[in-house]
Amino acid sequence: IYTPALPGKEVAYSTERVSDVARVLARMGNAIAIRCYGDPVDWVYGGANELVRNFAYWADIPVLNMECDKYHPFQGLADVFTVKEKFGTFDGVKFVMSWAYSPSIHKPRAVPQSAIIAATMMGMDVVLARPPEMELDPEVIAACNEHAGKTGGSFAVSEDFANAARGAHVVYPKAWAATPFFKPPVGSDDAEATQVIFDRHKDWKATPEYMELADKEAIYLHCLPADRGWEVEDAVLDNTDPESGWRSAAFDEAENRLHVQKAVMSLVMG
Repeated sequence: IYTPALPGKEVAYSTERVSDVARVLARMGNAIAIRCYGDPVDWVYGGANELVRNFAYWADIPVLNMECDKYHPFQGLADVFTVKEKFGTFDGVKFVMSWAYSPSIHKPRAVPQSAIIAATMMGMDVVLARPPEMELDPEVIAACNEHAGKTGGSFAVSEDFANAARGAHVVYPKAWAATPFFKPPVGSDDAEATQVIFDRHKDWKATPEYMELADKEAIYLHCLPADRGWEVEDAVLDNTDPESGWRSAAFDEAENRLHVQKAVMSLVMG
């Protein structure tokens, strides 16, 4: 199997240029779905997004981004769909996207970045909670501020895990990589320093006590798979009882990703 590669990244008898792969696949189907991040692009931030965009440039059929290192569009759609399903509105909904601890530092930024983009586009009151070393892409932050200004919602960044959750209708604690993990110029390619940073924030975890800080009817979201015991306790993820007050909507969210994917496919594939 040959790996698709951008110009200058080819390896003889191992890769095939994206321009060639895209045009061949375009003769064989009605769309191309791509999920790529991390090791295939050596954790160069933006490398996978560039690859997906290059496929879109060369293919004359739709290219569906199933997750790259910058964005996870279908997950963002599933997130806001789930909010609408549970609350019936976006107005006045406090949506907290939070970092959470995992012993694995190999975590892309795509999910949190798409979540806050989608939530601010819908006019929710969005809070990004993260330790200081877990910054997200400045372009994404700028986009969220712009969306909030246009939709009448709000956007804020907090470094206080517990305080950010107070009164929240939606809490979404999930790990993503610390800035030093990425290759230059974004980071310093320092996995050891990244692990130290992660281990410094082990208390950033979704527990029943954390959920009690939120609105009494709050929902817990996670893109799944969750790192059980680290990002979230079983008592949170498994509490799906709608009569219990706060509850997990992560499995509804997982189902909803199927529905939004089908919706987009029907729109772009005819």
